[in-house]
Amino acid sequence: MTATISHTRLRVLFAFFTVASLILSARLAYWQTAGRGELLGRATDQVRSDLAVAAQRGIIRDRSGAILATTVELRSLYAIPAQMKDPEGNDTRSMVAAALAPILGEKIEVLRAAFESGAEWLFVRRRLPEETATRIAALGLGGLGFEMEPKRLYPNGAVGAQVLGFVNDDGLGQYGVEGGYDDALAGTPGRLAVARDPANRELALGLRTAVPAKNGDDLWLTVDLAVQNAAERELAAVVEREKATGGAIVILDPKDGAVLAMASSPTYDPARVGSASAEALRNRGISWTYEPGSTLKAITIASAIDKGVVTPTTSYQDVGYAVIGGRTLCNAQCKVYGPTTVTQILARSQNAGAVFVASKLGAADLNAYLHAFGFGRPTGVDLAAETGGIVRPLAEWYPVDLGTISFGQGLSITPLQLASAYAAIANGGTLYRPYVVANRRGADGEHRTAPLAVRRVISEETAATMVTMLTTTVDSGIANAASLRGYSVAGKTGTAQIPSDDGRYIDDAYISSFAGFVPAIDPRMVVVVVLEKPQSKLLGTVPAMNTFKAIATDALRYARVQPDRP
Repeated sequence: MTATISHTRLRVLFAFFTVASLILSARLAYWQTAGRGELLGRATDQVRSDLAVAAQRGIIRDRSGAILATTVELRSLYAIPAQMKDPEGNDTRSMVAAALAPILGEKIEVLRAAFESGAEWLFVRRRLPEETATRIAALGLGGLGFEMEPKRLYPNGAVGAQVLGFVNDDGLGQYGVEGGYDDALAGTPGRLAVARDPANRELALGLRTAVPAKNGDDLWLTVDLAVQNAAERELAAVVEREKATGGAIVILDPKDGAVLAMASSPTYDPARVGSASAEALRNRGISWTYEPGSTLKAITIASAIDKGVVTPTTSYQDVGYAVIGGRTLCNAQCKVYGPTTVTQILARSQNAGAVFVASKLGAADLNAYLHAFGFGRPTGVDLAAETGGIVRPLAEWYPVDLGTISFGQGLSITPLQLASAYAAIANGGTLYRPYVVANRRGADGEHRTAPLAVRRVISEETAATMVTMLTTTVDSGIANAASLRGYSVAGKTGTAQIPSDDGRYIDDAYISSFAGFVPAIDPRMVVVVVLEKPQSKLLGTVPAMNTFKAIATDALRYARVQPDRP
């Protein structure tokens, strides 16, 4: 019996195939037109791989163009332990370890343990000196290879280490300029897409697309390499002579706040940062706080003169001590001076005299001037890890605090803050924000740092008066050891006790310092020298002043500054 299909069923089948054909045709038309890009992208992704194209890190230079930091390509040694076999297939890991050990200065057992750790691939030593890499390559050892990696070089060794910072093995800037300007220095990596065959081999005629890398910006610093060298040399020498725990030197251009040099002790070599202590990595110029001692008397007196409550000739009867808030505060050795002017208070560094001046000024105004001079908050310098020190709110002051703060106890500051405050006196009364990067140069042009005047702190008349008084302090006062032949010098010494953890002071241990500028008229530099626990103790200001003299002598000669005195 022959089966028959009804006309209705045939019509249904015909309609089904017709609709299916239309859908398939429409889909095919879509992939050939609107969906072509998506389909091509999927196909390309199956044979394409993306490669990152590293950007070149920017160069750091000093103010005259001398290179402080740059980058070179060095060979890094890697190992594939499974490939360490001789032609007969015997394991050669022990032999390779023995051959490498004397070249790398490593123990054989350490290298052998690394090769036998089960790792498929590992770095043996990264960024080798070229002569070392050449010696290893000449051995022809199986299972070893080289990969080029960037290495940050610091041509001047440890000079400027805390200012510059360093770059870690992952290429990230740490501390200093390297850390603070890491994004600008690092640039933006590029992208290269290449076509590969099923065996992951690059196709010579395959598809290639590229987004070029944007190299990092080059930075020109305000730092002067010659001045920085002098500061570090003299700081290292005085710390060694005095067997001091450490110290810091900050040198500013008072006209605009540019940092000419910044040295810290202890220090480190950026090429051997792995062996550096946490204290060596710290930039003491901006992150070390201490009680300033008598260097703050200049700020107290400047504030009182600016407020109009005293003049340089205002006098009082010095009896060797002052009583304030029920406490007795003495001069050094409680020495009695008798009739004394404000100029003599500064020149002799009388504590009782500073209390007299502060009492005329009042706690509220002294607190306001301290903040106006920039104490109690970060200066805003373009370096990472700056601290602001401590000036307690006025509501937390006890009556005696007016007296102790007047001569630099009961608050904490950084060397950079003190340098900035003295720069305000030196330049006629304006506080500038310190800065380290003078300009940036990259693919999008040059960007110069505009000096920033934060505020006027004291009047020009007050500043001029303070310059005269500070010059007298050096010419015929307590800071006479800082005087320079042929140049006028304005400055003040400071000796401060060191607070202990229990709120008292450490016995027989001091911070010794000198802050000054030269020449006193139209000054070229402000120099702050701070020493922690010098063995000279109460006489520690003498080595601080000697350090100032050595640096200033070199810097003035280097800058060809003409003498302003016969």
